[in-house]
Formats: sequence, structure tokens, C-alpha cells
Amino acid sequence: MKKIIASTSILILLSFIISCGGLGSYYEQFTKDKAFTSRISDLNKTIDEIRAIEKGKLIRDDINLLKYVYEIGNNDTYQITYQFDEKGCWEVGIDCYFENEEDAKSLVLGIKSEITTTVYGSPTEDNNLYRWENANEPASIEIDYKDTSRGIVVLTIMAVK
Repeated sequence: MKKIIASTSILILLSFIISCGGLGSYYEQFTKDKAFTSRISDLNKTIDEIRAIEKGKLIRDDINLLKYVYEIGNNDTYQITYQFDEKGCWEVGIDCYFENEEDAKSLVLGIKSEITTTVYGSPTEDNNLYRWENANEPASIEIDYKDTSRGIVVLTIMAVK
């Protein structure tokens, strides 16, 4: 009888740990391989440099564009698109498509907090869009969160110099 109780207790404890531990918030999963703010340093890199460092599944490779897809959670994805010109990468676009509004909001709040602690400081907010611009920095950053109720988040990092 003691063995059955001990075995049952261990199984319940393991189930609890697995269900609570899970994969982490979408923000934690999103930044697991690379912090959002570190993607700013991808600006001006060549297409070959991005190919060498990007870890997602390559789904499009054109002369001036690379697109990668990542799985997140159990059934969701996000895509990262790099656009290039003769100077290198001039835009990093990230499009997120999630089933749940809470997951989209988690990502928005996590990235907003991450960026706010950098030299970019607090964002301006207008029409469901957070925007960071700093005259001393080479990038403009935007989070479009108007469709989080549908699980959609659009993030953009653009070179400004």
C-alpha cells in the first residue's frame, strides 16, 4: 500500500511540474535563442552573414530577402523577414500569428519592457502602435499591437541612418 501511495504521489508531482513548467511564456520562448534587442545589430549585415547566424527554418531566399519561420507554443508560428539593399540589411520584420490573445499580449509586454530598458527608453504610443526612436541610434523600432485580440503582433526594426 505504501508503494502505491508513494508511486501515485511521485506521478502527481511530476505531472504538476510538467504542466506548470511547460514551455514558458511566448516572450520567453521568443527570446530563448536571441533577445529581441539583439536583432537591432542585424541591421547592415550582409545576406550571407544573416544566413550564417539565423536559426529558423528558411522558407524564402531571394536576392534581397530572407524569410524564416519559427514554431512557438504547441500550434503557433512567427516569421522573421530580412530585407537587404547594397548596404546590407535595412529592415527586420517579425510577424506573429497566435491562437490566443494572451500569448500575443505576453509577447508585446515582454518586448516593450526589454526595449524600454535600453538606450531607446520609453516608447511613444499612437493608434495601437509603440514606436521607439532615438536620434543617437541607427534604428527605429515599432510594435503594432492593434490585432492582439486576434493573436497577431507585427514587429519592425528599420535602419534610419
